[in-house]
Amino acid sequence: GDRLLDIPCKVCGDRSSGKHYGIFSCDGKSWNILTDSCSGFFKRSIHRARVYTCKAQGDLKNCCPVDKTHRNQCRACRLHKCFAANMNKDAVQHERGPRKPRLKDSLMAAERSSVHHHFGGGGGGGGGGGGVPISAAGCLGNHNNNNSTQQHLTTSSSSSGLVTSTTSSSTSSAETSARLLFMAVRWVRWLTPFQTLSRADQQLLLQESWKELFLLYLAQWSSPWDLGAILTQRLMNRQQQQQQQQHGGMRMMQADDLLLATEIKTIQELMSRYRQLSPDGSECGCLKAIAVFKPETGGLSEVRPVELMQDQAQCILADYVRHRYPRQLTRFGRLLLLLPCLRLVRSSTVELLFFKDTLGEVAINRVLDDIYSGDTGIHQNGNNNNNNNNNTSK
Repeated sequence: GDRLLDIPCKVCGDRSSGKHYGIFSCDGKSWNILTDSCSGFFKRSIHRARVYTCKAQGDLKNCCPVDKTHRNQCRACRLHKCFAANMNKDAVQHERGPRKPRLKDSLMAAERSSVHHHFGGGGGGGGGGGGVPISAAGCLGNHNNNNSTQQHLTTSSSSSGLVTSTTSSSTSSAETSARLLFMAVRWVRWLTPFQTLSRADQQLLLQESWKELFLLYLAQWSSPWDLGAILTQRLMNRQQQQQQQQHGGMRMMQADDLLLATEIKTIQELMSRYRQLSPDGSECGCLKAIAVFKPETGGLSEVRPVELMQDQAQCILADYVRHRYPRQLTRFGRLLLLLPCLRLVRSSTVELLFFKDTLGEVAINRVLDDIYSGDTGIHQNGNNNNNNNNNTSK
């Protein structure tokens, strides 16, 4: 009852909420993902077999203060005090796992859902609702005022890659790009913590991170795709169009093309670094979450929850890499360094290279909002979009 709140935690002296692992201790029951409760700290330490070392020197060694203010400063002394207060590690090892879904579980569920939705559960049988949307490029094409020329493409449910043909046709690359964008946005929709934010903040974060998400999906699924040849061809096509349309301003055009060529090289280097690291599904999910939860995004109504989610995603990634790849000491850092590389590429460049043929002049944010809201006209019939106002872009 309420009187338990008057009993202090035997480890740090903070208010306890009852007995945890044999003693009265604080449990920090809140949605805070980086809870600093003594029971939570003890549980993590035992579950993960942590061995801490006190960094104090001389007479202060192993004598660090452990109270409400300083309990996070020295984990070695804190764990020592937990044992000194008679916390029972056997109670930790025999208790049931966590009952409430957390970001880690949400990341895995989103990863599975995104892949299953777009590749289906197998090749046979009746048309289940989890398959690939018929002609993802056609769906995006519904936003383009030239959609009369849009062809409905057949899609593959093969999980071996996004492009089954080895040809680098513009139609296959447009279809692949569209499908990757759908996967990225639907992955965000499956993130339960993301849904706890206001709708306005969700839209801001999606608009700010869609480019990074798309490029991560591109790196994850582009192995059968001759990306270098496609990007080079796009650059050459653009240069030819500009030369035909523009007689003056050649110096400005050349400078812009130089920047575009640099960004194409950055994308290719990113793909190469990604393939070298070969992140698994758990690592991919964490990287995407770090990219989505950007507390520096302008206009957010609540910054702190976003910051906490990004911190948690980094902590989950660090713990996972440390246990899954204990001999790869630099792996965590190398994974994180993929993210600044993504930010070197402008959103406008990604739009130009991968979506210009499909979207025309329609703003990408409008398409993102439609996909996120589920109002995408995903069915195969091209006449199911009765909204003729798609011919004008915001």
